[in-house]
Amino acid sequence: MIPKVSEIIILFGLLVLGAFGNVLPTVSSASSLTEPSKDKLLKIAIDQLYKETLIRLEIEKKLRLLTNEISNLKTDGEKIGERMQENKEDILPKKYGNGFYAYLSSDLANPGGQHTIVYDVIKTNFDNAYNQYTGIFTASKEGLYSFTWVTRVECGEAYTSELIVNKDVVGSTFAYCGWNTVSGNAIVNVTKGDAVFVRTRPGVGKGTIKSNEYGRTSFSGFIIN
Repeated sequence: MIPKVSEIIILFGLLVLGAFGNVLPTVSSASSLTEPSKDKLLKIAIDQLYKETLIRLEIEKKLRLLTNEISNLKTDGEKIGERMQENKEDILPKKYGNGFYAYLSSDLANPGGQHTIVYDVIKTNFDNAYNQYTGIFTASKEGLYSFTWVTRVECGEAYTSELIVNKDVVGSTFAYCGWNTVSGNAIVNVTKGDAVFVRTRPGVGKGTIKSNEYGRTSFSGFIIN
C-alpha cells in the first residue's frame, strides 16, 4: 500500500527530528553553528528521507507483485481441480472400465420359455449396474459393450437362450445334451439406461438349467469404448 501524503509528512518530520537530534549539537552550543551548516544538515535529512521512501515504495511494489503471483497460482490450481472434478465421470471408465459378472448359485428347475434368468451371485458389479434380483443390467454409460452368457442344461433337455437389449433380441445360443454347456457373445452399442438381460426363448425348452461347481450358468459384460 502506497503511503498517504499525511504519512509522508509525519515520517519526514520524525526523520528530520531524529537527524537533528543525532547530528545537531545541543541547544547550548547551537549558537556556534553557522547558517550554511544548518542548511547542509537539513539537506542530508531530506536526502535520507527520500532514499528511505524510495526503498519502502520498491518493497511494497515487490510485495504486491508476489501477492498477485500467489493469488494467480491459487486460482489456477482451483480451476484445474474443478476441471478434474467435471471430467471425473469421463476419466474413470477409461481407467477402471465398466462391467459386471454374475452366475446362478444353484440349478434352475424347469423355467420354461420366455423366462428371464436371474443370476444371483455377483462377483463384479461396477457402478452397481447389474441387479441380482431382476437379472437385468442397466447401462450407466453409453458405449460399445461386450456381453457373454453361458448356459448349461441337464442331459436329455435343450434350451435356446437369448440376449435382450430392451425388447430386441441381439444374440442367441442353443444348448442340448451332448453339448450341454454353451456360451454366446455379442458386441452391442448400448445407450445409457438400456436394459440388458438373458431369457429363455418363448415356446422353446424344458427341464433344468444346471449351475454348480462343475459348470456355471453365468452372465457378464463390460464396456469396450
